[in-house]
Amino acid sequence: MTESAVLEKPPTPEETQKPTPPAGAAQQTFLVGEQVYLRSFVPGDEKTASRWRRSIFPKSPELVEKWIKEELPKEGENDRSYLAIVRKADDQIVGSVEIHHGTVGKYIQPHIDPLYGEIGQHWLAEAVDLIGDWQIDESYVPVVSVTLPANLTIAVAEMLANGFVETARWREMFEMNGQRVDRLNFCRFNPEWLERIGDPMAAEIPRTGSGEVRPIVPSQLPDGDPPKQAVLIGQRVYLRPEDKKDAKIYIEQGRLEKETFFDIGRHLGSEARKKEFLGSTAGEDFPDKLWFSVCLKENDEVIGTVGLLHMDYVHRTAETGSFFHTAEQRGQGYGSEAKQLLLEYTFNVLGFHMVNSFVYVPNTRSAAALRKQGYKESGRVCWLYPYEGGFGSMVTFDLLAEEWRSLPREL
Repeated sequence: MTESAVLEKPPTPEETQKPTPPAGAAQQTFLVGEQVYLRSFVPGDEKTASRWRRSIFPKSPELVEKWIKEELPKEGENDRSYLAIVRKADDQIVGSVEIHHGTVGKYIQPHIDPLYGEIGQHWLAEAVDLIGDWQIDESYVPVVSVTLPANLTIAVAEMLANGFVETARWREMFEMNGQRVDRLNFCRFNPEWLERIGDPMAAEIPRTGSGEVRPIVPSQLPDGDPPKQAVLIGQRVYLRPEDKKDAKIYIEQGRLEKETFFDIGRHLGSEARKKEFLGSTAGEDFPDKLWFSVCLKENDEVIGTVGLLHMDYVHRTAETGSFFHTAEQRGQGYGSEAKQLLLEYTFNVLGFHMVNSFVYVPNTRSAAALRKQGYKESGRVCWLYPYEGGFGSMVTFDLLAEEWRSLPREL
């Protein structure tokens, strides 16, 4: 028997059952939990990208390495940052968190490789809780918001136990394993701000209008040649792709705006920047946003815009938006007619399954329009912007394709 063998002590039962975490977790004093810790991404993490990338489409290690070295340092310009979720037991990356730094709060989208199953949901919930503590207790952020698929039931239960509150539920927003799954929004509020300005979930949402759904006027074929660039034609308006020449119209009409409740105040835009925005998706077959100019049939005058944002061709969902530029054109039914043309395009041409929409709480007129167009209220997203000495929220709505198809039609 050698001298080293005589001096070596057998491991204790505690040492056998609880291996010492690698140096990664020991080198941090915060964002370290019982099972996982969070750190920034570094070169070399591309080797396990399939474990932590949120996209369902794989990407080669070479391209992920390029993202880490060249694109990730620029993400702060877009008010975003990314953290790796790392298992303490062996320093293995098991997921990631994307953080959007908003005007008031932080909005995070966590991801754990689904191959880890139920244990992965525990890791996800712990990572979210670490960020909540970090941002609210240390950085004094008023609110941290998180979105998750509803089928992550273990993670959802643990988040609720850790002080998060469900504030919105968008129906059937994901398609997973052949089933439609709701998308949930959670908020964790800073208790000091709650005491100061009150619980936003307890505040009553103001309403106007009857809420009665109006019959849809279907699109129609023109008598003779259709208007140039027309995509869908209604009784009084038609939709066509936005043109850079429209920028001048939008900016001029924006300078005459009288209302302040549609957005967070009024805006003075730049024609050059508006032109750049209008051309940002030109030539793309699968854009992530798509806007149409709304034109009067009688004289081709541009009176507004309707469009789709955050278009998801995998889950077949999008956010809808609309704006009409002058007070004279609002309240005349043009908006509802144009929106129904947009929904017809979304559900019948694109084949999407559902849409959602957001409205600033004071904008009761737009909320009433959504209700009469068939949308259903799905909750609220809280504390997004400074408002009246506190923070303002948005009411959110959704609409399923099957619901839209079952709405009454005018003959």
